[in-house]
Amino acid sequence: MRQLNFKKLSILFLFICIALSCQSCLVGRCKRPQIIGYIYDSITRQPIANCKVGENLTDTNGYFQLKEQRYSQFTFIGYEAPPILVNEEIYKENYEKKSIQLFNPFGGGNRKGNIHNADTIFLKRILITTDYK
Repeated sequence: MRQLNFKKLSILFLFICIALSCQSCLVGRCKRPQIIGYIYDSITRQPIANCKVGENLTDTNGYFQLKEQRYSQFTFIGYEAPPILVNEEIYKENYEKKSIQLFNPFGGGNRKGNIHNADTIFLKRILITTDYK
């Protein structure tokens, strides 16, 4: 009698485990979309070459491209996508620092190949002043 109950409980437990695993899955999540754009001088309106944007540098036309970053997450069906919070620093010597900031409360669910066009970003040159006394 006890063996029969143990067998039934084992089968029931196995069935529950299989049912739960069928409702879960490994999904690709977006950590940062691909970001593209241009960096220009705010006064001369000329492109700024070799400006550091995130982990990359701009080319001679001021163009930059940050690659999309993705990760895998084990989740259950019906769970909401996580938010995206991106903060990429823009830096060039003798220019004021800026950053590209993105927030999307459900952006982690974006499909592969998502592109954010940052358009044209203007950096202001730092004027060097000297004190002649």
